[in-house]
Amino acid sequence: KNYLKAESDYKSTLALSNGLSHKLKMININPLNVKAGKITSIVPIYAPISGSVTAVYTNVGEFMNASDVLLEIINNEHKHLELIVFEKEILKIREKQPILFKIPESSTKKYKAAVYLVGKSIDKNRTVRVHGHLENEDVPFIVGMFVEAEIITNSIKKQAIPIEAVIEKDNEYFVLVLKEKNDETYKFEKIKISIGEKNENWIEILGKNIENKQILIKGAFLPLEKG
Repeated sequence: KNYLKAESDYKSTLALSNGLSHKLKMININPLNVKAGKITSIVPIYAPISGSVTAVYTNVGEFMNASDVLLEIINNEHKHLELIVFEKEILKIREKQPILFKIPESSTKKYKAAVYLVGKSIDKNRTVRVHGHLENEDVPFIVGMFVEAEIITNSIKKQAIPIEAVIEKDNEYFVLVLKEKNDETYKFEKIKISIGEKNENWIEILGKNIENKQILIKGAFLPLEKG
């Protein structure tokens, strides 16, 4: 009986010891150091990710619960876009569609990304979150920057030229086509055109009256002003 009781006590104590060892490991304390009598009053807390600390929500000596947030860490190794799309447009959005975006507060340069994930629910503002991955993550974007983005839902090949090549006068549109070139002298002919759709950089040309012709792309307004 004494042997059986001793064996039972031993197994219970061993289970308790193993349980305490696992608890010590969970708070990053080595059980072997405790067995050797090395007791510490400081417990290290390791973050699950690396990055920069952007906010601290505690003070030295303050008691914290297990559910309390101690600090905020931002990891910039993987940057992505979080876009807000209105409900009426969301059915046009698909994964892998290209995105063009810019940081309006800093520059007009456009960057490329692609739709990675489309939200499955509509929030109280009748909008849906769209998650995008950047084409180039080396650009030093800062977390929280406001962006203006365009998601290209469809593309059609059309005849188009840079918008700065088109001259507008009295609600009519013209381009300057190279007519003659002699040494350093260029002569241009003003040709009326019909336009279609346009965006910030390009304008669609309807018809074929300037097809396969050389067009003045920049400074098209200067020759007209000179007569």
